[in-house]
Amino acid sequence: MDSKSRGMRRLGREALVAESMSVLADSAGASMAEIASEIGVGRTTLYRHFGDRETLVAEVARQGARLFVDAFLSARPDVGPGLECVERVCAQLFTVPDVLTLMFADSPIITDDVFAEVEGARHADSAANREPAVSRVSGEPHGGDRAAREGDPLEAIIRRGQDDGSIAPEVPVEWAAMYVFLTIGSGHLFELSTRSQPREVGARPEALDLTTRAIRKTLSAS
Repeated sequence: MDSKSRGMRRLGREALVAESMSVLADSAGASMAEIASEIGVGRTTLYRHFGDRETLVAEVARQGARLFVDAFLSARPDVGPGLECVERVCAQLFTVPDVLTLMFADSPIITDDVFAEVEGARHADSAANREPAVSRVSGEPHGGDRAAREGDPLEAIIRRGQDDGSIAPEVPVEWAAMYVFLTIGSGHLFELSTRSQPREVGARPEALDLTTRAIRKTLSAS
């Protein structure tokens, strides 16, 4: 790992999680001492905030899941033809590369269980504030009829695309959602493999373009 440390810094818990995410994306097995060195804080700072490495990693995973959901929702999943929406989802998810790394690693730390935990917390917060929780499926109130019918967020978009004629109707919805997700992962891993330095991002536009073209060619109704 290339050290980011510029002397000891004073960081709050949220900033420690964010910077630890970048370190773990570069080196999944980094110890607490290595993480602390990379982000420029004392090892005791991490232990004071998190207690142990397992707790820190769990918090990084939860923050990663939240960033993924935020990126997905920023693609405006209810706006426009389904195929265009899928392409926007790809573009937005490519803006959180560390999250994708921690999802598509050989031993991922951002898992379905983590997403379920984060989503449950969002719903609980919304209920406590007497506001409808927003489903990752479509931006509708969680528990609504449409969300219940459509389930997976990508499947919801693909179904809409088949209804509006932008996505081929013969493509199985479940397969298409898995294909999109795995193609995003493949594109991201390609981008990682073409970096000449750990934080170089020059290849990212090419990786996103290849990903989008592959998805469009496979799903398009035309």
